[in-house]
Amino acid sequence: MSGFDRREFLKLFAATAGCFAISASPLPFASRLNRAHAEPGRYHFPQGLASGDPQPNAVMLWTRVEPLAGGTDGPTPSARDSIDLFVQVSEDEAFSRLVVERALRASPEADHTVRVLVDGLRPDTIYFYRFFAGGDTLPFIGRTRTAPPRDARRPVRFAFLCCQNYEQGYYGAYRRLVNDDIAARPEDRIEFVLHLGDFIYEHTGDVPEDETPARLVGPLPDGSTPWEPDGTHPWWQRGGQIPLTLADYRHLYKTYLTDPDLQAARARFPFIHTWDDHEFTNDAWQAHDTYFGDGAPAQTRKLAANQAWFEFVPALLSDAPDLGGIKSEAADFRPTRISDTPFGEPDENHLFQGADNLKALRSMTIYRAFSWGSMLDLVITDLRSYRSPPVMTEEIKALTKGAPVPPVRIVKLLDQGRTAANGAPPEKLAYGDREIANPRRNAPHGTHMGGPQKAWFKAAMKASKARWRIWANSVPALAMRLDFSSLPFAGLEDGYVGTDGWQGYPGELRELMDFLKSEKIGNVVSCSGDYHAHIAGRLPVDPDAEARSYAAIEFVTAGISSGAMFGGAERSSRQSAFFRRAVIIEENGKTLENFNNTVVNGLRTGLIANYTNSVKIGAMFRNERASPGLSFLDSNAHGFGIASLMAEEMRVELVNVGDVSRDPGLEGAPALRRIRFRVPGWQGGEDPTLQGPEFEGEPSFPYRPESV
Repeated sequence: MSGFDRREFLKLFAATAGCFAISASPLPFASRLNRAHAEPGRYHFPQGLASGDPQPNAVMLWTRVEPLAGGTDGPTPSARDSIDLFVQVSEDEAFSRLVVERALRASPEADHTVRVLVDGLRPDTIYFYRFFAGGDTLPFIGRTRTAPPRDARRPVRFAFLCCQNYEQGYYGAYRRLVNDDIAARPEDRIEFVLHLGDFIYEHTGDVPEDETPARLVGPLPDGSTPWEPDGTHPWWQRGGQIPLTLADYRHLYKTYLTDPDLQAARARFPFIHTWDDHEFTNDAWQAHDTYFGDGAPAQTRKLAANQAWFEFVPALLSDAPDLGGIKSEAADFRPTRISDTPFGEPDENHLFQGADNLKALRSMTIYRAFSWGSMLDLVITDLRSYRSPPVMTEEIKALTKGAPVPPVRIVKLLDQGRTAANGAPPEKLAYGDREIANPRRNAPHGTHMGGPQKAWFKAAMKASKARWRIWANSVPALAMRLDFSSLPFAGLEDGYVGTDGWQGYPGELRELMDFLKSEKIGNVVSCSGDYHAHIAGRLPVDPDAEARSYAAIEFVTAGISSGAMFGGAERSSRQSAFFRRAVIIEENGKTLENFNNTVVNGLRTGLIANYTNSVKIGAMFRNERASPGLSFLDSNAHGFGIASLMAEEMRVELVNVGDVSRDPGLEGAPALRRIRFRVPGWQGGEDPTLQGPEFEGEPSFPYRPESV
């Protein structure tokens, strides 16, 4: 074994223990495993159970088991020992028609998590499952559902959601989703949940200073020294910790998964996951962190984050199916020895060739695709592991100091690298009276996906024969800008509302939209998260073209519990009375979210609506090019989205549950509003259309008929 002795190999192999593959077959009700002698009270399942990545004949099941201290008579099981358990899968909730009953072993090397791929199941079928350890089991059972056969032509309904900061809010939106589904007609129930990332938040203490934490994660086992509130760090860094080791990341997952509402949702629905940044590190790119200044290499943390995700998320990776003959690139976690070393030089895709960066990234691959009958092909991307470094470095921030938001001109020029100005990029970058050498003058074009993933994405989209192609896109692609150039005599440029998403990589987004348009690939809808707001619109091929065409539709879901976009905008506006008018309107003691109006319709519209106290007058100054393609924004939102796919159209409902600062209990968070859209199917090469919004409940500002 080149490079390893036998002891090292066995140690590394043990890190992937707890993965099983079993086949279903009809079984008699009487258990073949003798549990009569097993006394309860020795084990428990504190993180519940879950299922994931359903296939027509298979599904991944998951649980985690722990010994109980001070249980029944006899020696207390040790956390350092393996735990024997078994799983049952049944066609009925009473477990009278068993199809699986198999022994398993939970090892301490995998933190006593167990992943079980059960195949041989029937397509389009609801199954129930449970785990036992000795005489102990969970107080509730799991319910899952296999995908329909490949040739099935029937409607498909799924939920999509993201961003569940444990400390910033409660998970009542999950309970709302579960309760609504239980109350729905069988044909209206959702079939899976698409989780678009930020399942955990790696930074503890991530709660604004003027807010009270909903609950606390607690100290990390090995985490960084807590940052003191010395005034030199922003609020999201003060007093908190970041994870440094595998034990830290495991602690986060174990804490998050004790939430009863999250457990209830994972018990009722199979989940399909991608990740965003907080499963590893804020604003992550490759194996690099970004906490202070431009950040530093963090390969050991990336490896630990990957392993913890693999242990706690029931994802089908190495066994993921092909799509239309396009091979899946996904691969299970593979342990390796690693250290935090310099990144070395980048290749033509900005992938830094330092051995430990590559080893960290190659330890696991999660981009993959699934089919749900002939109605849906789901293409899942990883937009963190292969992206090029962000263009808004400390040097560029210093250059553009005074710009309220990152200027579109600067971001686009830097993103283009040496391809800017038809291959003759400027030697200098200028903003106002400042000038620096162009740091990207000799760099390749920026990338969000990386070359191999982008080629796979294009091939999968082209090979798809389903009626609808859903892109599981962890960060929004819709343009969100502030059109400062529309303000006379201000001397400011239009800027992006953040560049951590596709707005920081506009060239590659344009390339992908042009590909969909030129290849005549229709019915492509991006389901996205990350921005903590409900958003809808059409994705233009070139947002700055004089005559725009559109290639796809996007729906962005608000977070389950993470701080809403409006809260961040309102907090930022406190230092500027002028900008504050673009963000809020005070009306009869209420604060209206004028930020929605400003981003969708332009700064002049937002400001005039505030000064005149009239949305109608403000609308007369609407700038249709303010945020190209953006149709709807509900920035003060928490909740989830529901997508219903039919042959003739797609329907989407964005559910806003409002405030998440209090635990709503078993009733779940009430729906403040439900926002509904329709997307008629369209032929490739045509422009898609978006119909809506229609509201159930109080419409968000400025969509209320009686708005100021």
